[in-house]
Amino acid sequence: MMTPMKKSIRRGSPAQGKDLISLAQQLARDAERHAILSASLASQADRLMVAGLRLLEPPRPAATRDLRLRP
Repeated sequence: MMTPMKKSIRRGSPAQGKDLISLAQQLARDAERHAILSASLASQADRLMVAGLRLLEPPRPAATRDLRLRP
């Protein structure tokens, strides 16, 4: 469980601040890549599901044409 941050936080060096910003940016990029990959996998799963459902459907009867002459 995370503990709330205290109001009396000591100031760190500018280098530490830059390191935290860099880490936050890297995590944001990783999260974005993960989201894109997840969306891509979900889309692929949808396509596979539709293809599988189509294979499970009973074959449709071939359309027959009425070859009799109409008056």
